[in-house]
Amino acid sequence: MKKNFLGLVFAVLAWNTAESQCGQYPVLNIGNDTMLCQGATINYPVPAGYDSYNWNIGTGNQPSVTITSPTTLILNVANYTQNLVVNGDFEAGNTGFTTGYGPGTGGSFGLLTNPSTYAVTTSPNLVHNNFGACSDLGTTGPGNMLVVNGSTVPNTTVWSQTIAVDPSTNYSFSAWATSVENITQPNVTVLQFFIDGVQIGPVFSPTLLSCNWQQFIQTWNSGSSTSATISIVAQVSSGNNDFAIDNITFNTVCPQSDTIVISYDPSQISAGPNLTFCENETQSITATANFVNPNFTWVSGQTGATITPATSGNYVVQAVSPNGCNLKDTVVVTIKAMPWDFDTVAAIPSDCGINNGAVYVLMNGNFLGQPLYTWNGPGANNPNQINASVWQNLSPGWYYIDVENNGCHRNDSVLVTPLNPPVGQVSANPTSGYGPLSVTFTNGSTNASSFDWYFGNGNSTTTNDLSSQNQVYDSVGTYLVTLVAINGSCTDTVTISITVIPPYVPPVIPPVVPVDLKTPNIFTPNGDHVNDFFTFELLNIKSLDVIIVNRWGNPVYTSSAVPFSWDGKDASGNMMDEGVYFFKYTAKGAQDELLEGQGFVQLFK
Repeated sequence: MKKNFLGLVFAVLAWNTAESQCGQYPVLNIGNDTMLCQGATINYPVPAGYDSYNWNIGTGNQPSVTITSPTTLILNVANYTQNLVVNGDFEAGNTGFTTGYGPGTGGSFGLLTNPSTYAVTTSPNLVHNNFGACSDLGTTGPGNMLVVNGSTVPNTTVWSQTIAVDPSTNYSFSAWATSVENITQPNVTVLQFFIDGVQIGPVFSPTLLSCNWQQFIQTWNSGSSTSATISIVAQVSSGNNDFAIDNITFNTVCPQSDTIVISYDPSQISAGPNLTFCENETQSITATANFVNPNFTWVSGQTGATITPATSGNYVVQAVSPNGCNLKDTVVVTIKAMPWDFDTVAAIPSDCGINNGAVYVLMNGNFLGQPLYTWNGPGANNPNQINASVWQNLSPGWYYIDVENNGCHRNDSVLVTPLNPPVGQVSANPTSGYGPLSVTFTNGSTNASSFDWYFGNGNSTTTNDLSSQNQVYDSVGTYLVTLVAINGSCTDTVTISITVIPPYVPPVIPPVVPVDLKTPNIFTPNGDHVNDFFTFELLNIKSLDVIIVNRWGNPVYTSSAVPFSWDGKDASGNMMDEGVYFFKYTAKGAQDELLEGQGFVQLFK
């Protein structure tokens, strides 16, 4: 238990140490969740004060990002404490590290003529004739780096150092490396990075290009360790894998992350699809929105969702969304010009019984190409049709013309009339009365050779002259009489109504029931059984309401009884004094006759 307790205390102290180190850096804040209007953009820079940063969008390491669409934006940053590696930039020379390579011994190409040798120098070219003149990464001091003539022994430690660490702490291990051969070398160096004998990160190889510095960086957590032995190992076992390393760092990592949500106002309006129509038509455009109660205004000056465009052009509608965004949309309206019209639409009459009528049309104005003429008829729904400006051999009736040019239409109609058509005329005497009703019909038609009669009572006949017709109508009702005047294939139809009315029935008058009400003016309620009660004489009275008051107008007795009777006592049963009393009554007779009256009565004892 004591050992575990001390371990816990040690871990807490280490955490507090790392926490205190990281507390010196600014708290990361890239802003609040934001809603943008459609089409808007917003730029987020990396706040100052951080050693590294990475966005979750774009290339990740750009100093700012511009948002053009909805996204969840994450920025990860880190600060690194003081470098724990001793002489990681080699400015102090060949000290502070161990290596499996030997110092350069010289030869025909310079100090690093032989494989598996190294030197701390300001340029690879100074230690080997075929190495590039590479500069270090801009550190202070003389500008040293560690240059290596690759080993023929695989997995040789290039550089190693042991560093004291805090338990349960994140560290960043970084190193820069480059190939150094001026000529194309057949092999590239393959480096591995180890801490306490455990590889961290992937295998790392710089490009074959000389003096092209590239960085290896990896995060490591110390766990329960209090020290870390960091090693860079060269994996390749063949020659010509020459390289340089510089700026080796091992720092406590203070990471932070912030996340915001950038959304876009979902509100949208639409002016509708583009519209093309002809100038003789009336069309409208209607704006719509995906939110309720939009207030539409058009740049043309009109208001409301629906407008009727009068000219060609762009019609722009605007509205403000519930979130305050200014919305707009455009519809293109094209109104086709129609510089042509009807000049004459005419008909030639047809003889009755002969289809020798005709229709024709003449136009004026300018067409785009040839117009198309289409006639229909006779009648609006007749399928007969001809595509020509003239149509002959027609029967009487209405004919309809449609002229189309460049997708636009003009329409008109004309009537082919018959020559000398029949004209029907009928009269009746009488047109109404009690049945049996005898009616005479007179035929006054003209230009007809025969007549079809339909009398509405089931009878019909055909005649070849203007003779009158007689019919008798027995039953009560209305009869529609039809006369068809015929001349060849031409007809004219006329109608007249005949009405048979019900016979007169005299009303039944109920007998009169007499009603009467008589009142006396004196009574003697003294108990002698003679005139002891004040009563009314009633004849056919079915209801009666009576109120009796004294001479001061105070009610002393009321009754709704039929028959009525007062014994001279008040409502409490006390006998009233002698004197004059007044009464008022309302009565109804057997047939609801209303009777009203008033009077007085004298009370004697």
